[in-house]
Amino acid sequence: MKTTATRLRVQDEDFLVAAMIERCPKTMMIRELLKNALEAAATAPEGARRVAFSALAVEGVPKLALWNSGQGLTGPELYRMCDIAASIRKENALDRNFGMGAKVASLPSNQAGMRYRSAHEGSVQEVVIGKFGGVYGRLLRPGPDGAPSEVLRVTEAARAEGRDPAADWTEVVLFGNRPDQNTVADPYGGNPRSSRQWLVEAVRSRFFRFPEDVEIVFRQGVANLKQDRRLFSLAARLARLQHYEAVRLPDGATIHYAYNPTLLAAPAGGGADPWEAGESMGALVYQDEIYSILRGPAWLREAPSFGIPFLARAITVLVELPGDYPVLPEAYREFLRYRSERQEQVRVHDYAALVARLQPLWLTRLLAEAVPRADYVDDIMAEMRELLERLGVAMRRPNQAPDFRPRPLARPATPGENPPGGKPPGEYPPGGNPPGELPPFNLETPPAIILLRDPPDIAERGLAHRAAAYYPETHQLHVNLQYAAVAEVARSLLATAPQELDIEGVQAAARLTAERAMVSRVARALTHSLSKRGRPREWGEGHLRHAFSPEALTLAADDTRTGWHEIEADFAAALKALAPAPPRADGAPL
Repeated sequence: MKTTATRLRVQDEDFLVAAMIERCPKTMMIRELLKNALEAAATAPEGARRVAFSALAVEGVPKLALWNSGQGLTGPELYRMCDIAASIRKENALDRNFGMGAKVASLPSNQAGMRYRSAHEGSVQEVVIGKFGGVYGRLLRPGPDGAPSEVLRVTEAARAEGRDPAADWTEVVLFGNRPDQNTVADPYGGNPRSSRQWLVEAVRSRFFRFPEDVEIVFRQGVANLKQDRRLFSLAARLARLQHYEAVRLPDGATIHYAYNPTLLAAPAGGGADPWEAGESMGALVYQDEIYSILRGPAWLREAPSFGIPFLARAITVLVELPGDYPVLPEAYREFLRYRSERQEQVRVHDYAALVARLQPLWLTRLLAEAVPRADYVDDIMAEMRELLERLGVAMRRPNQAPDFRPRPLARPATPGENPPGGKPPGEYPPGGNPPGELPPFNLETPPAIILLRDPPDIAERGLAHRAAAYYPETHQLHVNLQYAAVAEVARSLLATAPQELDIEGVQAAARLTAERAMVSRVARALTHSLSKRGRPREWGEGHLRHAFSPEALTLAADDTRTGWHEIEADFAAALKALAPAPPRADGAPL
């Protein structure tokens, strides 16, 4: 039986258009404009593929312009391009082109207008779109015959500005929301505020690769430049580093590991030269663009979950998903969603265990050299091992099988067919066990204990006022040895020490004993927390998050009176190995 339907219409078109535009995140503007420019530039002859950012004076005010080579548009094409969900010579699809990105992302910050010009076959056409009379649309201006027109022929005006119409090109100029707004320095009218390097940052934090042979140039006057400068992609800059490796998986995914030691001397959040040094980060890459980015303090805080307890300021990790991976950009392309019933947001943190497991040997060695050690750690881990065995704690990890093999990567499953691995797509995120399925029993092992003594390392993890943090993805326990409980116990022990012993040795022994005691308390608390897993009725996910939290571990560290007799005994044993204090000049003890 043939099914027919009446097409849904839009009753209030102006409202719908305005809602789409004004809900769009403003900071997606450069991504959308540059993406269009790159695609167009790729159509130019080899050796002439270029995109250029420049500053144009419009009535004496600098306005940001983005120019690209490549096939231009005719007047009718330029007119149609301005409509929502319209694109020229592109296929619209949910996983391809939406036909609204550049217009929707740019108009909230350019209600005074965006001027599009395009040269094709020696003729330059122009259209201005913006918000005029409270309505988003094309600006009507007098044409050659005096009649109002949306599209004007402006070949001579373009030539006067130095734009040669002999070869095809397209240019967009951003007028902002006010005639006096400098869109080169302040593209969003102060909301949000823009740094001096906002444009470079907007490009390099979004694009991992540029199309082959397309050159991106920033002209003098843009990004505080005194002369023209070319911007190289993050992929190109990482490949030049001495320590860089791309680990490729059989399914087409790639994990990029890079170490740039010059960043260790740079301030947190960025290098001295944003064009070259950049900054470390963890992020996803999909179709040559960067998503779910962690950088600055956020990356330093989360890096231990990725198997990077130290040196995170100099280490970049990018998880590049293959083009046919079952994810979908959301409407404004701010983030990715899994193609599943719930359409969860894709986060780089989903792949933390995979990143840690596939860490290259050279990176493992660099990190091993940076990890502080103490003799008592082995003893505490032995105590934890004994307690884990006594409690019968099973080994479980987030993303226990963090590979892509159970997911349909090479092709989507046909109706009625399960993909390789026997599991329908979208049932669960990468890694882990399917709902209701428990991993085989293996006795849990003690976590690696990472001791933190340097204030920057402590601050980066957000532990300035916390005693410890547990990272389940890498099964690591990071302990803040500068936490107040250590000094408190050390002072109490010093008060009991015989005065005839060397004071420096006594202080060192008190400090070491206090450290060991606090690490032991935290380790025992964590062990009991681990024993609560696998009991979903009594201990749900929310309860476990609290049990593993830095706050819970800190409360255990604060209980300094528990086991005080053992602490005193350890201190007494340490004092037996100390020499007496050196005599004074008169022969009396110091």
